[in-house]
Amino acid sequence: MGSHGPMGLGGGPMRAVWEQRRSLGYIEGGQRPSRETARRLLAVLRPHAPRLIGAMALTVLIVLVGLVPPLLMRAVIDTAIGQHRPQILVYLAGGLVVFPAVAALASVAQNYLNAVVSQGVIHDLRTAMYEHGQRLGIDFFTRTPGGEIHSRLVNDLNAVQQVLRTTMTGLFVNALTIALTLTTMFVLNWQLAAISVLILPAFALPVLSFGRRTYDAITRTQESLSRMTAHLEETLTLSGIVVVKSFGTRQREADHFKRLSQEVSTAQVQQSMVGQWLTLVVSALSAIGPALLYGYGGYLVITGSVQLGTVVAFSTYLVQLYNPASSLAGSNTTLMGGLALFDRIFRFLDLPIDVPEPSEPAPLAAQPGVTPLALRYDHVRFSYRQGEEVLHGVSFEARAGQLTALVGPSGAGKSTILSLGARFYDPTSGDVLLDGVSLRSLRDETVRDLMSVVTQELFLFHTTLEENVRYGRPDASAQEVSDAVEAAQLGDLVSALPEGLATVVGERGYRLSGGEKQRVAIARAILRNPSVLLLDEATSSLDSHAERLIQQALQRLFHGRTVVAIAHRLSTVLAADQILVVDGGSIAERGRHAELLAQGGLYARLFHEQFDPGAGAEAAARPGAAQG
Repeated sequence: MGSHGPMGLGGGPMRAVWEQRRSLGYIEGGQRPSRETARRLLAVLRPHAPRLIGAMALTVLIVLVGLVPPLLMRAVIDTAIGQHRPQILVYLAGGLVVFPAVAALASVAQNYLNAVVSQGVIHDLRTAMYEHGQRLGIDFFTRTPGGEIHSRLVNDLNAVQQVLRTTMTGLFVNALTIALTLTTMFVLNWQLAAISVLILPAFALPVLSFGRRTYDAITRTQESLSRMTAHLEETLTLSGIVVVKSFGTRQREADHFKRLSQEVSTAQVQQSMVGQWLTLVVSALSAIGPALLYGYGGYLVITGSVQLGTVVAFSTYLVQLYNPASSLAGSNTTLMGGLALFDRIFRFLDLPIDVPEPSEPAPLAAQPGVTPLALRYDHVRFSYRQGEEVLHGVSFEARAGQLTALVGPSGAGKSTILSLGARFYDPTSGDVLLDGVSLRSLRDETVRDLMSVVTQELFLFHTTLEENVRYGRPDASAQEVSDAVEAAQLGDLVSALPEGLATVVGERGYRLSGGEKQRVAIARAILRNPSVLLLDEATSSLDSHAERLIQQALQRLFHGRTVVAIAHRLSTVLAADQILVVDGGSIAERGRHAELLAQGGLYARLFHEQFDPGAGAEAAARPGAAQG
């Protein structure tokens, strides 16, 4: 598996992918929280301001009510007992019950509002991240393991929820408690108050140091969680486990997961110990104050300068003073850790949209499925990465209502051409136009309404066959679904299934064969009724019976639509209105089947290789045969 690198990340392909994504800005660990992070956090909280203000109002009430019991205890000792006045003892004792009860009820209400606000913020962030993730370009998903995305939406948000609930009003509560308690203490006796707060500034000393350490520790924990979750998503899902079992790598993957899990455990132990060391320091400091108070306060009582009840009240206030002081230090540490989490979330939300929506969308009068539309490529160049151009000035027009076939060797750029037509990417230069209007000028919703894409890598959801067919048009009638199923040559399959269309197809459609999944995708496209169809035809790996059924389904799907199709078997494009031979990112040849065959170029060689291998080898040997 290779040696471990920084933060325990193993060598090999996964490390290379992680480092590549780091260089591209998908991961930016180790940054300090900034004012910008705090500003954005306040913007996230702003919609929940009314409930947050309500929680803070209850906080003020709780703090004020909490100041009363020490004064009542002082009165019990110095007045009721000291002056032998039993008639007021009952009232004072009752107050010692009523005021804490009021504070407890207010605390319940405050915790409820805190929970509502924290859940509201998490809901806002979760939906914003999901919607932003949907708008990210295909390129992001090809470079980023699904487990890392899952970790951002689940692990990071769960941790943020804990931060919000504990620190939402914590800083305000503690600061207010300290301020009001100090004021009360100085009003009672400034000498005892001065002694009591002598140690208070020392509480601030560990705050900055532990806050920075907590930020780093939480950053390490969340990144290690992301790597572990990514490994889980790759090896413990249907597609991954089939590969693991096929190659007998179960033990190797288990060992890799064990290392990743150990990284998470180590990071979480380090994160936990930061808080424990802070608690130790604060506890040590908290012991000094009472010693000073009782020593000096006892001397004042003995000398008659103050009454015993005042010293007892001060001892209670001291708890109310030091506990918030230590909590304030802890809240700051937790807040620093929370900012680390928010940094990760905001970095995800800041990932650029590769295919942005136009600020002023162009109008397009066409209605889906009513009229086929022309799709034109105008001197299109494209690079997945800077300096690595894969399309070199591609120009052609897929005329309305006609079938344009893309053929050529593997890696020639056919799928890239199809992806640009679907606007999964934008050209580096040049343009793709639908009915004369640039795809860049159209709303994504408009493009999706007018186009359907049937890819070679078919994906079916873990739900019923009917819901998979309805996916692109959930409001379709039962008759329309039935017609689409029949048109896609799925009638026999549905009849053979015990639950018919209500049959659950399994994760990624695993219960269906390749040909059956292909026909489900075709049925989905037929029901969608697009004006333009982009098809990566996947029949090369199917048996002749499945291929025949799919070809019959495709004929119905092609009818009355503009179709751009990648043909893996050249027998499927014999009747195409236009055949484009793609080679090395350019259009090498174009024409109909008979014309291209007569030219004796690349198309002729590919055709003969499929249907007459001997003739294909002879054609390839002729000078200039591949140039066309």
